[in-house]
Amino acid sequence: MTFIFRGLACAWLLFLSGHAAALDPARGVAQFHHTAWTVNQGAPGQVTALAQTADGYLWLGTEIGLYRFDGARFTRFVPPGSHAFPATSVSTLYTSRSGGLWVGFRYGGVSLIEGSRVRHYGPADGLPTSTVFRFAEDGDGRLWAATFTGPVALHGQHWARPTPAMAYPGRQARTLFTDRDGTLWVATENGLVVLRRGARAFASVPGSVGRISQIAQAPDGALWVAEADGGVRALREKGEPGASAGLLFDRDGVLWATTLGTGLLRRSPQRSAAGFESFRRVDGLSSDYLQPLLEDREGNLWVGSSRGLDRFRHANLIPVAMPEGAQEFAIAADGDALLVGTRNHPLQHVDMASRQALALSSAITAMHRDAGGRTWLAGPEGVWRKAGARFDKVSDLPVSARSGVQAMATTPDGALWLSLNTPGLHRFQEGRWTHLHDQDGLPSGDSPLVMQADAHGRLWLGFARNAVAVMENGRFSTPWSGEALDVGNVTALFEDSRGMWIGGERGLAQVAGGRLRNVVAAVREDLRGISGIVADDAGDLWFNGARGVVRVRAADIASLFGGRGRPRYERFDALDALPGIAAQFRPLPTAARTQDGRLWFATTSGLVSIDPRQIVRNPVAPPVEILSLAVDGAPVPLNGGEVRLPAGTRNLGIRFTALSLSIPERVRFRYRLDGFDSQWLEASPARSAFYNAPGSGRYVFRVAASNNDGVWNEQGARLVVSIAPHYWETGWFRVLCVVAAVALLWLLYLARLRQVAAHIRGRLDERHRERERIARDLHDTLLQSTQGLILRLHASSRKLDPADPVRLELDAAMTMAERVAADGRERVRGLRGDVEHARDLGAALMGVLEETHGLETPAVRLVVEGTPRPMQRCAAEEAYMIGREAMLNAFRHAHATSVEVSISYGRHAFRLRIHDDGRGFSQDAEALEGHWGLEGMRERAARAGGTLTILSGRPGRGTEIDLQIPAALAWQSAFRPGFAGLRDRARAVFKRVRR
Repeated sequence: MTFIFRGLACAWLLFLSGHAAALDPARGVAQFHHTAWTVNQGAPGQVTALAQTADGYLWLGTEIGLYRFDGARFTRFVPPGSHAFPATSVSTLYTSRSGGLWVGFRYGGVSLIEGSRVRHYGPADGLPTSTVFRFAEDGDGRLWAATFTGPVALHGQHWARPTPAMAYPGRQARTLFTDRDGTLWVATENGLVVLRRGARAFASVPGSVGRISQIAQAPDGALWVAEADGGVRALREKGEPGASAGLLFDRDGVLWATTLGTGLLRRSPQRSAAGFESFRRVDGLSSDYLQPLLEDREGNLWVGSSRGLDRFRHANLIPVAMPEGAQEFAIAADGDALLVGTRNHPLQHVDMASRQALALSSAITAMHRDAGGRTWLAGPEGVWRKAGARFDKVSDLPVSARSGVQAMATTPDGALWLSLNTPGLHRFQEGRWTHLHDQDGLPSGDSPLVMQADAHGRLWLGFARNAVAVMENGRFSTPWSGEALDVGNVTALFEDSRGMWIGGERGLAQVAGGRLRNVVAAVREDLRGISGIVADDAGDLWFNGARGVVRVRAADIASLFGGRGRPRYERFDALDALPGIAAQFRPLPTAARTQDGRLWFATTSGLVSIDPRQIVRNPVAPPVEILSLAVDGAPVPLNGGEVRLPAGTRNLGIRFTALSLSIPERVRFRYRLDGFDSQWLEASPARSAFYNAPGSGRYVFRVAASNNDGVWNEQGARLVVSIAPHYWETGWFRVLCVVAAVALLWLLYLARLRQVAAHIRGRLDERHRERERIARDLHDTLLQSTQGLILRLHASSRKLDPADPVRLELDAAMTMAERVAADGRERVRGLRGDVEHARDLGAALMGVLEETHGLETPAVRLVVEGTPRPMQRCAAEEAYMIGREAMLNAFRHAHATSVEVSISYGRHAFRLRIHDDGRGFSQDAEALEGHWGLEGMRERAARAGGTLTILSGRPGRGTEIDLQIPAALAWQSAFRPGFAGLRDRARAVFKRVRR
C-alpha cells in the first residue's frame, strides 16, 4: 500500500506540474548539455537496461546487479530480508502501468519490485529458465515477456506460454513491443508476428528481418526496428549497415539509436538534411558501445554504455561550434548573424544554422558597430570596415611596433577612436591619426580598456583602478556626484534608457541623473568580472562575467541597489552549457545582440547564444524521499514513516533526496524538525541533516525540495521520530516530584508550626512560672498572715462570753476574714493553674461544683468524645479557666436546670462546649462597665491559639460557649521541636511503611 500511495502521489504531482520540454529538435546533438558518468564517477559499468519509476528514480540494470540513481548517487538495490534476487545479471527493465518495476535476468528469472516489497518468479511459477529479453503489456492489459525460448504471458500469478490455438510460429522471442493501437509485436528468430487487440491467435508479418533487438513506432505510425546485423531502419525500408541495440523516438518525434561500437545516432525531422548525426567517445560519450535508451519525464535522454551512463538534456545556452583551437573571440552583430574574429583563425560568420569562414584572415581583437550600422574591425595588422560582403582596409595601426587593439569606438563627428598598448588615445579622422596622451582628466600613463559613445555624443572611457572619464568638446571630466566608483578595473560600458552601466572586476555601478551608485554587497560576488553588458527586447539586462551570465529582469533592477526585497536575478553557468568564463582583458566587449533578438556571449573557451523569448523552464516539481536515519552512525529501519528511538538518543543523521534528474546540482532543499527547529533550514549539497541531542519527545522531520528552476514540492516528505524519555523525564516521575515537594513543604510547614508553638509554649511557661512565683509569695505572706490573724481572733473570741457583743463582732470579723482567705486561696490557685488539667480536663471541670459553697446547682452532664490525650500546659490551663468561668456563670446567673460539658479530642483540633438551658443574656451587655468575664474568655482563647464562639440570647436555647484549639497547639508532641522533630517524624513514617 505504501508503494501504491507513493506512486499515485508522484503521478498526481506530475499531472499538476505539467510536462517538461523535450530536447529541441532544431538543435544538433552536440548543442545539448551532455554529462557522462563512468566507473570513476561511481556509475556501474555494462549498463544493459534503463527504466524510470513513478517515484522519479532512474533504474539501471547491469551485469553486476540492479542500481538506482537520484541524480547525485548510484545505489545498488538489495531486496530486503531474505528476498534476494534469483540472479545478478539484469537483462531488461520495465515499468508497468500499475507502477511496479519488472526485472528480467539473464539465464532466467523475473522479479517485481513494488516499494519495499519484492516478488520473485521462477520455474515453479511457469517461467522458463532462459534469458528474459523484454517486457510489454498488450492492449488488453496482459503482461508479456520475451525469452530465449519463446514468449510467456502472466495470468494472475502464473506465467504461461501461448496455447497451440494461438499459433505462435517460432521457438524464440527476441523482443516485444506494443504499438498505439494495442497490437503486440513479437520478433521471433525468423521474422515478426503480431497479436492484435482482442485477437486469439498470432499473425505473421510479411517481409524479411534480421536479429531484431528493439522495435519502436514513429510519430507517423511507421514501425522501426534495430537489428543486430542490419542497423536502424523503418520496417518497410532498407537500413544502413551496422549493429544497433537500442531504438527510441522522443516526444518530439526525433529518432535516437544506439550502436554496438559506433556511438550514438540521432535523426531529427527538422534537420533532415543532416541525416543521421553521430556522437561518439571522442565527443565526450562514455563509450561507443551502447545499449539501452530512455527519455525521462523531464525530457532528458539517457544512454547506457559499457563504461557507464550518459545524459543529454536541454540547456538554454546553445554552444556555437567554432574552429578547433580558436581563441580570443571578438564579436559584433551583423543583422541576424554574428561576426566572430579570433587571434588564430579567419573571420567567421555565425548564425544558428551554420558557420562560414570569411575572406578576412587577419587576427581580429576588437569590433565595433557604429550608430549608422557600419561594422569596424581591428587587429595587429590594421583597421577594416565592412562594406556589404567585402572588408575594406581603412588604415594600418598608428604605431610601428606590433600591437593588439584593446578597444574601439566612433563619435558623431565621424572620428574613429582606438586604444592600443601605448598610453593614451588614438583618433582617426579625415585620413589622419592623432595621438592624445597626458591630457587633463585622463589617468597618466594608461590607455582605456573599454570605450562607449553615449546618446549625447560623448565618449566614455574606462580605465584600470576605478577610473572613468567622459570626453565632451575635447575635454575630459567625470560629470557626476554620489558614491565613489568601486568596480576595480573597468571592463564594460553600456548605455540604456536607465543610464550608463559600468562593469568591472569587482562589481557593477550605474550613472543616472548625474549620480553614481554601486550595487549592494550582496550581489557583488555574482556580478564580478563583468566584461559584457547587453539588454534584450523586454528591457532585461544581461551581464557576462566571471561567475557566468547573469540576467536581471527590468522590474528587479532596483533591487540591485538596495530597493525593496532581496536582490533578484538569474545566473547561467557551466550547468547551462556555458564554456569557461568571460574574458577579462581582451577582446572586449564579450556580449552582443543580433537583430533577431538573440543574445551572444563570448568566453575564454567558446561562444554561446540564447533567445530570451524561448527560455525553457522545468515545471516538474521533484518527488522527495527520506532515505535513511542513523543514530550515532548506526542505521535505523524506517517503518512506515515513523521510528521509535530509545532514551538517551543523541546524534541523529537523516539522509534525503529529491528526484529531479535534469540539473540535480541545482536542486535546493529546506528542512525542519518540528519540536526542535523554529524555522526552515537550508540543506547542504550532501542532502543530509544532523541533530545533536534533540532530547526526548515526538518530532516530525519535514523536508521540501525545488527543481533547477525553483519549482517547489511543498508537500515534500516527512518522518515521525519518537525518542523515549528517561525515567526522570516521564510524567509519573514529575508527579512524584510534585507530590514529594508538596510533602516536603507540608513537613516544613508542620516543623515551622511546631517551632512557633514551642516558642509560644516557652513564653507561656515563662508567664506560668512568674505566676507561680507570685502565688507562692501571696501564699507565704498574705494568706499565711491572714490565717494567723484568724487564729488569733479565734483564740481571743473564746475568751469572751458567748453573749458578749464584742465576741459577736469578732465572730463576724472572723467570718469575713475566712471569706477573704478563701477568696485569696482561690486567686492563688488561679495564678498557679492546675497541672491536673492537662491530664484530665473533664475531671477538673467537674471539680468546679465544689466551688459553689452551698449554692443550688443545676444538673451537670459530662460528655467526652475521642480518646483523652495529654494537653499542652497552656492550652489545658486556658481551656480549664474558660470552662470554669462558663460553668460558674451558668450556676450563678443563668437559672438553668441543666448544664452539658462536652469535650472532643479530635484529630485536627481540641473542642470544648459548655451549654445550658438557662435564660441567656444579651451580648450587648458584654461591654457594660464591670462585665469583663466574656472578654477575658476571648483573650484566653486567643492566648491558647484557638477561637471562641458564644451563642446566647436565643429564646429557649440558653447559652453555648464553643472553644476550638488546633491540634498542633493543643496536644503534647511526642517529637522534639524543630528539624530534629522533623527527622523523628520521617523515621516514624518509614517505620509505618515497613510494617
